[in-house]
Amino acid sequence: MPRLASVVFLVLIFTGCASIRTEAPIGNPNLVRARLIDLAVQEWRAFGGQVVLFDGGRERIDPVGLWEDSGPAIPLVAKYWRSVGKPWDGRDCDKPWSAAFISWLMNSAGVSRAEFSGGALHAEYLNAILHHQDDPGARFLLRDPSRYAPRPGDLICAPRGGQRPSRFDSINPEAPMHCDIVISNAEGKLESIGGNVRNSVSRTVRIIDASGLLASAADRPWQLVVENLYP
Repeated sequence: MPRLASVVFLVLIFTGCASIRTEAPIGNPNLVRARLIDLAVQEWRAFGGQVVLFDGGRERIDPVGLWEDSGPAIPLVAKYWRSVGKPWDGRDCDKPWSAAFISWLMNSAGVSRAEFSGGALHAEYLNAILHHQDDPGARFLLRDPSRYAPRPGDLICAPRGGQRPSRFDSINPEAPMHCDIVISNAEGKLESIGGNVRNSVSRTVRIIDASGLLASAADRPWQLVVENLYP
């Protein structure tokens, strides 16, 4: 490959533009769940494929990916912020962007704002889901992590900053929280992808019990699962 073409190819990979799958197939609900997972993996790879492993209460990061304020990552974080109407980017390291990441995923996968409002805080869209989950045709439901085993395409959510979880169906609108999207849950191992996890988009691997319930994971005080009702 000529030198110039090689450079262009590498730039496209690190900016997350190498994939042609960048626009959501609006109008086809059968593709939404697959698109969510596909886009999450795409962004994780664009950040260098960082993996966080929790096992027996211990954390290991291998490999280490791009951090939020490194050159190739900055425009990626900026696009997440734009999806929730904020002007920030990866250099604004004091502003947690995990909710913006989830909001960008949902919007890009074809989920309407009416179904998933998004927001700069996880509590914003979680309270909207709670308020509307009894509506006919609701696409998302809040579930108790001690009773419901998350599936690929669901969200798993926990409070941050030393906060203790309340009931799964009671969310402080200003509470600092974090949510990941589940990629797989099988054979005692739950894998998820989240933004602003160890300063990157990270794939986290948790060893859980054979029931598949998130409540057995020890790395966070898990409060709820958002069940995704898309096929």
